[in-house]
Amino acid sequence: MSDPIKGYVCPECGLRYDPISPSDATAAVRSFPRRFREALFGFADDVDEDPDAVIRRKPDDTTWSALEYTAHLRDVLEWTVGAIQRMNREKEPAIEGFDPDQRAVEAQYNDQDPRAVLEQLEQAADRLAVVLRAVDADDWGRLGHFPWGERDMLTTARNAVHEGSHHLRDVDHVLRAVIGRPGG
Repeated sequence: MSDPIKGYVCPECGLRYDPISPSDATAAVRSFPRRFREALFGFADDVDEDPDAVIRRKPDDTTWSALEYTAHLRDVLEWTVGAIQRMNREKEPAIEGFDPDQRAVEAQYNDQDPRAVLEQLEQAADRLAVVLRAVDADDWGRLGHFPWGERDMLTTARNAVHEGSHHLRDVDHVLRAVIGRPGG
């Protein structure tokens, strides 16, 4: 069976999966809490508005706020912890996904405390980094069956990196839009 992810490059953010090694994935995951904290609150001195209100603002009805993207990443990293753990101890487990838009509504992402979300993001990133480091070098090819198809542990780790990188870009675009600055 050919790997549908081999050679994958995100058409929106340009992230390439293939070069991401397990140690790269661990380092990237560990970097997300700091990078999201800087993105969410790094602009605060440049605006006359309440930063809390700005990170909750949506540029339009179909786009999440910066806070919602951050809460989503927290949940994705936490979900990935469980997926990798199961793939590492079970033979080809069936792993349920979740509908991100439904989760955002049900969990009321935009009503959550931003500092709590960032703290929980840090905890999820730390847990995932520990889980990734616990995978033996020969086991990265272990498979799981997801609603979107069969994936190995390395691809699942790479997807976590993609989620963080892609949504960090989304946060930047959203914040630029809601504070009236052109994208860069």
